[in-house]
Amino acid sequence: MVRVGAVLFVVGVLFTAVTLSSLITGVAMPSIMWSLSMLMGVGFLFILFGLLGSARSRSVAIRDRA
Repeated sequence: MVRVGAVLFVVGVLFTAVTLSSLITGVAMPSIMWSLSMLMGVGFLFILFGLLGSARSRSVAIRDRA
């Protein structure tokens, strides 16, 4: 889940860079580009939930060993 989140985050960063560069150059971008920029936040959430799940499973494994 963390790897998927990292990929989504990088894709979102790229779309955000393209969208922001269009503001500087004055080229009109379709509205889908603004929506694809939100993949950065979605990727961040995937990373967050993946790390939380991993930490939870590790703590359960440590608790079971003790």
